[in-house]
Amino acid sequence: MTKYYGELLARNTYARSIIVRSGWIFGRGGTNFLSVVDRLLAEGKTISAINDAWGTPTNADDLARRLRELAELDLPGVYHVTNSGEGTTYFGFAEKVCEIGSYDRRLLRPIKMEELQRPAPRPQSSKLQCLFSERLGLEDLPAWDDALRSHVG
Repeated sequence: MTKYYGELLARNTYARSIIVRSGWIFGRGGTNFLSVVDRLLAEGKTISAINDAWGTPTNADDLARRLRELAELDLPGVYHVTNSGEGTTYFGFAEKVCEIGSYDRRLLRPIKMEELQRPAPRPQSSKLQCLFSERLGLEDLPAWDDALRSHVG
C-alpha cells in the first residue's frame, strides 16, 4: 500500500509524473536474494528459496536503460518495466543460476513463502507485464534468463 500511496502522491504533486513499477531486481552490487544467490552457490552454501511465489526478474542495468528511455520520451503515465519472459519463482531463479553457473542443484532447498514469516504481507504473484513498450517504439527488454546469463557469467 505504501508504494501505491507514493504513486498517488507523485501524481497529485506533479501531473506529468512518470511512474515506473518494477520488481525482482538483480544486478552487480545488489544485496537481495536475486543478486547474491550466484555468489552463495559458488561458495557451496545451501540456499532456501521460495517455490510458491511468482515474479518477473529484472536486471538492474536493463531497468536503468529503460528509465533513461522513458525520461527522454517524457510521456507521463504508469509503466511496468521488467525483463521479458513468463517469470519464475525464487526457486526457479536459483535453479537457472545453477544451470548457468554449473553449480550443484542439491544446494537448493524449496520452501513455502509462509515459512519466512516476513513482517509485511507479500502477494503470491507479483508478475508484471510491459504493455506499452511496443506502442512507444521501445524494444522489449531481453528475456530475464538471458539477462541472468550476463549477471552470472
